[in-house]
Amino acid sequence: MKERAVKSAGITLAAQGIKLILQLGSIAILARLLQPSDFGLIAMVTVFTGLALQFMEGGLSMATIQRDQITHAQVSNLFWVNGSLGAGMCLLGIVVSPLVATIYGEPRLTLVMAAMSLTFLIGGLSVQHDALLRRQMRFKIISLIDIVSMAGGIVVGIAAALGGLGYWALVISPITTFATKTVMRWLSARWVPSRLSRGSGVRPLLGFGANLTGANFIGYVATNLTPFAIGYIGGAQAMGLFNRAKLLTSIPSSQMLPPVMNVLQPTLARVANDSVRLRSTTTSIMGKIVLGTMFVTLTMAVLADWIVLLFLGPGWEDAIPIFRMLAVFSLVEPIAGFLAICLIAIGNARALLRWKVITLAILVVSIGIGSFWGAFGVVAAYALSGVFIRLPGFLYYASRFLPVTSLELAKTLVPPLICAIVTIMTLHALRQLILIESPVAGLAVFVFAAALVYMALCVMIKPTRHELIETLGLLKLVTSRKLATK
Repeated sequence: MKERAVKSAGITLAAQGIKLILQLGSIAILARLLQPSDFGLIAMVTVFTGLALQFMEGGLSMATIQRDQITHAQVSNLFWVNGSLGAGMCLLGIVVSPLVATIYGEPRLTLVMAAMSLTFLIGGLSVQHDALLRRQMRFKIISLIDIVSMAGGIVVGIAAALGGLGYWALVISPITTFATKTVMRWLSARWVPSRLSRGSGVRPLLGFGANLTGANFIGYVATNLTPFAIGYIGGAQAMGLFNRAKLLTSIPSSQMLPPVMNVLQPTLARVANDSVRLRSTTTSIMGKIVLGTMFVTLTMAVLADWIVLLFLGPGWEDAIPIFRMLAVFSLVEPIAGFLAICLIAIGNARALLRWKVITLAILVVSIGIGSFWGAFGVVAAYALSGVFIRLPGFLYYASRFLPVTSLELAKTLVPPLICAIVTIMTLHALRQLILIESPVAGLAVFVFAAALVYMALCVMIKPTRHELIETLGLLKLVTSRKLATK
């Protein structure tokens, strides 16, 4: 199982490399074709459309993946539930679009919200097809679908921007991506749902999905409370700066971690009933996630000015302090995401739901305090409360339900954190001594220097040295041609 999971992770990470190039290219091109306010308009709508997507999925994808055994009738019933939820969310989005425009005081959002609601209808028709592909661990075809649909959406979006459609290019792009993805999932899964049936035993799956949806809903509200507050306080310009900075800082986690998490979902579910194996698997994976996340966080924080200038271009200088603050927060999401996957794997979506409620309460208070300092104060409150309050709290909370103590989880953080702090200090000193104007040359030199310093420090400390050795072993397994069978 370990070898198969590692192989699957290798395939999806390779695909994510391609998606990363596509996303970075689209960011650089669109940032030069459109204005910050264009991105701000779409980001305002995305706060609401992303929330509706949580209901469209209904937690039923994970219900299909997590179940030990599942029948065709059960999956068919879940398909019709997802389809109905998608249609309902689409209709609701169209109805509330004038209200969204009124909240922000931006009349253009009415049509934008109505058009973006089509993604709910389209996406709801392939939720179960995607779940079946993941349950079968067919990650090659899943990766292909993601790449093709993403490339299609980007190409159409850039063409629309070049055609002078402005912010509508950012509406057309995701609709194209969703449509392409839905068609390819149906063709790949080769599964056709049957009619709704009674007595299929789908009720426990719906209950699991309801708890998971509640957790995702609260989590989404917590995450998007920040952009909503920024858009409300600072308007489209501030929202656009935050949106692009957030997108850039989240690229490592959004592109590299989801495929790994998707592989881990069925893998952890298989060992969920074995506390010894679950404990060793949890601590081992946690250590490797922290090791990589620390390096990415410190690199983005120190080199923020060059990254913004390279990918967003001139005129985006105001995004640099926002980017740097969000870079610090990028430490939180991978770790919290993995712990959430662990709770889901053991079937305890209710515990995750309770934590999301706690998180939302903490965030409301933090953002309320930060709002006294304007839009940037909101960003700072969001980031700092995540690092110093929400993450430590989740480590303790999750340990109450997992066969691993909070101290064991915390131990995976300390050695890489020490290495990261020393590396940041070293890079900061080097930047004072070595003056480089070109962002390309600066990033090339200092990313290389950061890697050398961080790796050297990790080798010197026993726990991080052990994680590096294990990671190299996993990379060797990924590149091996023959998959061992047992």
